[in-house]
Amino acid sequence: MKLHTYFKASAAPAALGLALLSQPAMAQVGPADEATVDDPTATSTGAIVVTGSRIARPDVDSASPVTVVGAAEVADTGTVRVEDLVNSLPQVVGGQNAFITNGASGTATVDLRGLGTSRTLVLINGRRLQPGDPGLPAADLNQIPASLIERVEVLTGGASATYGADAVAGVVNFVMDTDFEGVRLDATYGFYQHDNGTSQVVTDAGDTVLDRNAARGFTPPSGNDVGGSQYNVELTVGASFDDGRGHVTGYVGYREVEALFLGDRDYSFCALTGTGNCGGSSTAPYATVTNPAFAQFGSLVADGSDDFSRPFEAYNYNPINYFQRPDTRYTAGFFGDYEISPAVTAYAEFMFMDDRSQAQIAQSGTFFADQYNIACDSPLFTAAQGNFLCSNYDGVEAFGDFVDTDGDDVADTDPTGAGVVPLYIGKRNIEGGPRFDDIRHTAYRIVGGLRGPITDSIRYDASIQYGTTIFSQVYNNDFSRSRLRNALQATVDGDGNVVCQSVVDGSDPSCQVYNPFQGPGIIAGDDPRLGITQAAIDYVNIPLLSKGEVEEVVANAYISGDLVSIGNSTPIGFVLGAEYREELISTRNDLAFQTQDGAGQGSPQLDVDGRFDVKEVFGELRIPIIEDGFVDLLALELGYRYSDYSTGNSTDTYKIIGEFAPVDWIKFRGGYNRAVRAPNILNLFAPNRVALFQGSDPCAGATPTFTMAQCNNLGVPDSRYGSIAASPAAQYNQFIGGNANVSPEKADTYTVGVVVEPDMVPGFVLAVDYYNIQIENAISTIGAQTIINQCGQTGDPVLCGFVNRNPGSLTLWTPGSFVTNTTRNIGGVETSGVDIAASYNRSIGAGRLNLSFNGSWLDSYFFDTGVPTLTSDGAFECAGYHGNSCGTPLPEWRHQMRLGYTFDFGFGASIRWRHFGAVDWDQRSSDADLGTSAAASVGDIGDQNYFDLTLSYDLDPVMLRFGVNNLFDKEPPIIASGYGGSNGNTYVETYDPVGRRIFMSATLQF
Repeated sequence: MKLHTYFKASAAPAALGLALLSQPAMAQVGPADEATVDDPTATSTGAIVVTGSRIARPDVDSASPVTVVGAAEVADTGTVRVEDLVNSLPQVVGGQNAFITNGASGTATVDLRGLGTSRTLVLINGRRLQPGDPGLPAADLNQIPASLIERVEVLTGGASATYGADAVAGVVNFVMDTDFEGVRLDATYGFYQHDNGTSQVVTDAGDTVLDRNAARGFTPPSGNDVGGSQYNVELTVGASFDDGRGHVTGYVGYREVEALFLGDRDYSFCALTGTGNCGGSSTAPYATVTNPAFAQFGSLVADGSDDFSRPFEAYNYNPINYFQRPDTRYTAGFFGDYEISPAVTAYAEFMFMDDRSQAQIAQSGTFFADQYNIACDSPLFTAAQGNFLCSNYDGVEAFGDFVDTDGDDVADTDPTGAGVVPLYIGKRNIEGGPRFDDIRHTAYRIVGGLRGPITDSIRYDASIQYGTTIFSQVYNNDFSRSRLRNALQATVDGDGNVVCQSVVDGSDPSCQVYNPFQGPGIIAGDDPRLGITQAAIDYVNIPLLSKGEVEEVVANAYISGDLVSIGNSTPIGFVLGAEYREELISTRNDLAFQTQDGAGQGSPQLDVDGRFDVKEVFGELRIPIIEDGFVDLLALELGYRYSDYSTGNSTDTYKIIGEFAPVDWIKFRGGYNRAVRAPNILNLFAPNRVALFQGSDPCAGATPTFTMAQCNNLGVPDSRYGSIAASPAAQYNQFIGGNANVSPEKADTYTVGVVVEPDMVPGFVLAVDYYNIQIENAISTIGAQTIINQCGQTGDPVLCGFVNRNPGSLTLWTPGSFVTNTTRNIGGVETSGVDIAASYNRSIGAGRLNLSFNGSWLDSYFFDTGVPTLTSDGAFECAGYHGNSCGTPLPEWRHQMRLGYTFDFGFGASIRWRHFGAVDWDQRSSDADLGTSAAASVGDIGDQNYFDLTLSYDLDPVMLRFGVNNLFDKEPPIIASGYGGSNGNTYVETYDPVGRRIFMSATLQF
């Protein structure tokens, strides 16, 4: 099924913003006057606007913790997809990317601190990047041309006072090289290579992935595999005109990514379900049928016995699923400015993207989604099949024998009294081919503005920007549930032909009989008695269509400059401004989407229309109290913003940040930010509906994890304990949707840090920063798995009121069974930790040595459901865990380090080490609010280490690079779906999912 469900520049080669600490070439950045020339946010006075504030500073020091990734790192990683670069940072938890297929949005997102993409604000040159998809209103990094990135600034902590709502976890600001002069052509080609030969253990009994494949009779690939190529070409042209009064930088780009399949890797060849077996879906290539109580399963196959003798076997859907989605992207745009007069400079930005991606998953099927009442003498059955289904079977109730009307403890021969048998059918559409979701996003972003001086010390800046993303989706090869209902009602016409009953009565003259009961495969000819015909496939297969658009308008105006000085300090800097922002989402879905007529859909896809606007005023002050006195620096940075939303809410955000440098080589910094996130349009207006979630039912199976008493809390009667079927695909029902009563969430963010740049070690910079982010009244959901676990263990009436069993399974098979998990204001989320960044950049021997280190220690990630139970406070700790409650792995320690050396004659080499700390399966937590006391340590994930090698040669005017990411071809950690994961038995947004990546790139510049 389909699941629907962010230093000083004076002394020589130190660093830009105290933190070009994650890229090896930071020492190539010169002092402030050189940085000013290259910085599109610089003022004419040579001051720099640093991410986190609109106040220009005379140096490039930052009062807030900012990690900066430079253009050299973009090139050295062979970046084709910007999200791959950003997601490698220890501060970032992976979001949507190219390796997500089932439930893919087609976008690329960034998630700072694991607090969600909606709490991470993405900027282009200090201005918002509009939402990238109507179903996921977060910025789409696909819009950003990699070769034009000058640097990426990642600010930790709230920045709502400066940029408005959504900057709760922080800000990712992409600073583009808008002052480029000349012509540059960048071309990158890469591909993946892996040597299949896994030995990973996936069960408590010690079985490996290959053992589990062999137990099912599968033959996964072995040996060397090469594929998944990526091509990226970008042309950049920049020039000044009119004697230097104007400048424009333009670019065009093309990217092509080829598909990789889960079947291309031995560790992803079979779908590991439950606790590590090669499972899959109960919807198999042959027809599996069950009674309305889902108490018994069997297969109807004409194999000579014409009965249920064929044992049930889960369908392995993995091999034809995409691992890497194919993608084609076109980009184009320009950045320009023109000095109309000394007091007026006009500027403009235009960005265009057209991205088309395809998500392919296994074939559709009937998925036991509907009850079909089929005549006992239907021509779809053989005589033996019809007799078996509709009569006693050795005195034991068979599939059709559900009713005992005469009290003899033997089921009646004709349970319905109408000559029909009620069946739920699972049949995989292997004859019709896989489902593939054709997703297209076309985005436009336009900025226009005026800036200039009002006086010698005060400047103005006024701009308006418009961004829109147009979305279209064609979901191909799904089964139509309504057509299947007609196609399974067969009769014999006067000429002896098997036809649909709807053809005879005229209600659907185009109907073609679909017969799943005689074995898989399209039968030559057109007789449905023999099986499935091509005409039947053409009739029941349908596309589903969806279109949508997101729009964002931002009008912003402010003045900034200098006020008076305190003593001999530089003047007090200020900003005073106003902003108006409007956002709109509109989607239109065809009838098949809206009614969930597509059998392979996880939920109905309903239309959404919503908008809101916000009017804001804001101000900032930077107050240098002491400079070059008895201490080197003492300064304060203050900010305030008032926001008035059309939804009826208003918010106040503010900040106070301090800097203290007793001497010029060490600086202490710390601050407090009040940040907010107002509910987005989907939080408010998303339609309520039943959808799927990935998880587990601790009351399912012959030996449930929960006790009978705990399962009673979850609505399981004693008579059903131990007989509830688990979902083979680990997918269960939840009731989701928006909530018009949701109010803005508030966050208090604290940072304290120190920056050391000792004179005795030239070229060395160290920054250590502590962060603490506390979100109250958080806009979220409790989480379906969390509700199940806490209800079962505590019997809390509030949580148990969210569980609706009818009365058995929580799967799609049981209509009316679901966990209510709609959007609400929950208790909150709190996370804290320490970031450590260090760099050393110095000429040694016949070249230059570069060393950079960026690490992050996660002390705590605390999730509070806001629903205290009878025995606990309803909160749990996720630092060091992963799984169905905590989600994506949250290691307590992550880092990346790069060591490089570049010879004076142009040859360079560097190696990067990426480390992910170990995480345990969250259900093994000792916290009763989180774990279920399960002892399956096989769900734990150990330390993961990847090494990347890059070689470069500067043959002016050509720069050549050759690189290998994941040099030692390390496999991702493999876990069964019952333990978590997102695709291919692993977390594709966190770990390298497909092995070694080899790339070559060339840059021609003149």
